[in-house]
Amino acid sequence: MRLAAVSDIHVRPDGSDAGLLRELKTRIEELGPDALVVAGDISSHLTVLRETLSALAMGIPCLYVAGNHDIWFEKETNQGSLEKYSRLIGEACRQTGWTHLPDGSYVMGDVAFIGSIGWSDYSFRREELGIPLRNYEMKEYRGSTWFDLFQVDWDFTDVEATNLFNRKIAYDLSTLPRHVKHVVYVSHHLPFRELTLYKDRLPWDFFSAYMGARSTGELLRQDKRVILTISGHSHIRNVVRLNGITAVSVPVGYGRPEEAGLAEFARKAVACIDIDGSEVKLLDFVRGDICEGLPYGVSD
Repeated sequence: MRLAAVSDIHVRPDGSDAGLLRELKTRIEELGPDALVVAGDISSHLTVLRETLSALAMGIPCLYVAGNHDIWFEKETNQGSLEKYSRLIGEACRQTGWTHLPDGSYVMGDVAFIGSIGWSDYSFRREELGIPLRNYEMKEYRGSTWFDLFQVDWDFTDVEATNLFNRKIAYDLSTLPRHVKHVVYVSHHLPFRELTLYKDRLPWDFFSAYMGARSTGELLRQDKRVILTISGHSHIRNVVRLNGITAVSVPVGYGRPEEAGLAEFARKAVACIDIDGSEVKLLDFVRGDICEGLPYGVSD
């Protein structure tokens, strides 16, 4: 089984990313995958998310999980985070031929795909920095603010949200068909701290606390069927192998090359992953920040 995977496209709402989307789709088609996986953060605008899903859809299973930007509150339509995650994004997926994995697993042969936005409970924080837990809860330290503070409007604390999503992951694992031998977990947030890059500087390392939760990774490690995790959120592409699990992050980011460089940019952006039984191989995977040195655009 071959997968094409990407995340964090952060599509600009003014239509200027049409060329990038065409190149991404062309690259995906060149790889000839059996399924397409997108691990969140297309847009905080539901209309842009729906249009992008439609543009990338093709005649193979297309699997999506929402990212934190996707569930940001929309003032113009009064659409809140919980409504977007629990209903509206799933509807947008169904309308465009996609499956929103948090709404239910997807099975291909003996491989099952389960998914979640994931979340953070500050367990990725660097405790040696001595930053009080209260600062992580308030999402602010020395004038630097994690923007979900202003844009995610549900009533859950981060710990409550993490626990809730973990319970759903456990449920999905426990209710898979008996013939399933292997599981691919797709999330936006990182399930393993080992995927996180720390730079020994602030506010970067403060924000790294919001990349994921150790408890999610521990839950996945307990199920020996899990062979692959695909995620995004951190805009640093990485791959690690942990106790039989290949964990990969596949973000694009905010940077954009000139039009002449879009095809090469798309080649770097789309990860090609082959699954053969319990063996997972990444083909020509590009690590790091593929947007480094490129001009940034505004997507939200």
